[in-house]
Amino acid sequence: MTLSESSNQSDNKAVAKPSPDSSEVDLVSQPNHQIPEVKESQQFVLLEEKLKVDRRQQKIGEVVVRKQVETKMIEIPVRREKLIVEQIDKNTEQLEQLIEVVIKEEKVNGFKYEELSDTDSLHITKSGFLNPQTAQKLLYAIAKTASANSVKVRLEIVTNCSEHQIEHQTICDRYSN
Repeated sequence: MTLSESSNQSDNKAVAKPSPDSSEVDLVSQPNHQIPEVKESQQFVLLEEKLKVDRRQQKIGEVVVRKQVETKMIEIPVRREKLIVEQIDKNTEQLEQLIEVVIKEEKVNGFKYEELSDTDSLHITKSGFLNPQTAQKLLYAIAKTASANSVKVRLEIVTNCSEHQIEHQTICDRYSN
């Protein structure tokens, strides 16, 4: 579209006016600063309108996702976690394994087993206490038994404050060799 200007010396106000061929607009001096609207209607076909999408969903099978945790005894307990994805066969209703992903492998439960002389006869006793005084009484009672020399102790302290955790770790480090 090209514009041609003509100005009136009295107003110096220009307004758009369609010229005889519709591709040009002349600016003509008119009072009141009103610009007549030029309406051109042309339809554009958008690419999205041409797309045809098949939104039909079709079930092709069923899948089972499960987590399996294994604990094996190989002188020491070894824990292994894996995620298994299996597909259910429509005809036979049997599971066909699609993929197996190892999440955590070779995580040893417990304390340092190499410090123990006989790992085949490992027997663990667990207890939980709400306060250190009760745990102290238990440890004192165990220390008085005849088998106290053949006992290894693993201590786990649970707290909800990081400052207390640092303090407890410092105390544990002081007494553990």
